Amino acid sequence: MRNYFLAAVLPVVGILIGLQGCNKAQECPEVTTVVYEDISSVDQGAESYTCSNPDKTSLLELTWCEAKDQFEHHGQSASSDDFPAYLKGFREGYALASQAADSRLSLADDSTSPSEPPYDMGYRDGFLAVMEAMGIIEFNCASADLMSEYKDRWCEAADAYRSSGSGSDNNPFVRARFIDGYMTGGRVALTVPTSMEAFFGGENPEGKQPTIVQPTGDLNSTELAFYRGFDVGYKAMIDSIRESINQVMQQMQLPNNMDFPEGLMPPPPGQ
Repeated sequence: MRNYFLAAVLPVVGILIGLQGCNKAQECPEVTTVVYEDISSVDQGAESYTCSNPDKTSLLELTWCEAKDQFEHHGQSASSDDFPAYLKGFREGYALASQAADSRLSLADDSTSPSEPPYDMGYRDGFLAVMEAMGIIEFNCASADLMSEYKDRWCEAADAYRSSGSGSDNNPFVRARFIDGYMTGGRVALTVPTSMEAFFGGENPEGKQPTIVQPTGDLNSTELAFYRGFDVGYKAMIDSIRESINQVMQQMQLPNNMDFPEGLMPPPPGQ
């Protein structure tokens, strides 16, 4: 059933977050055809679909079929009296996630308990379904599972995100873009021309191009998060390398009264 959702979420995200590559009026879809009200104000009790033809389905059918699949995954039937509430929650979570909005529920644990209200269960499933379709990767930094260099860097970037005040932990989309920017900034810091001059001086060498240029005009929250993350990650890498260089320089200095190894002692003055 995931293929249903992948087909549905991409046009919604493209319309709600921004239309790109659409420069002719006849090619542009009507924004009013896929807004939150369209999938939340339907009388859910009157809906029923076969879910047998994913290539020719409406947005309402796609979300209904995905919700049905997830609801049954929890061991319940779509004929249950709880399904309409679950479906409404699913669609609200889906719509808000498609707009990169903050989640109203904690997404740290995607497991649901039998006592959780059907609406909350559906909301979480709908929100997480968009995250999955968009390829948003999340790690539990308090767990020793899936340890890797990438996870270490991801958790480092996630800590920087919280410290930067760039957004809420309940917005995985803004956080993901900040983390992307943070890691990109770190990589760029390693390739800056005349990098040693940049490391010791703390600024770009005069006459060199900037590391990144933020576009003018209003940017949405995810775009701003990327540039903020880039700036923080770039500076963090510069500071890290500067500290490493300083440590190497200190190790190269011999302590007072320490003799050179035999054969390397410099000649006495005047010789």
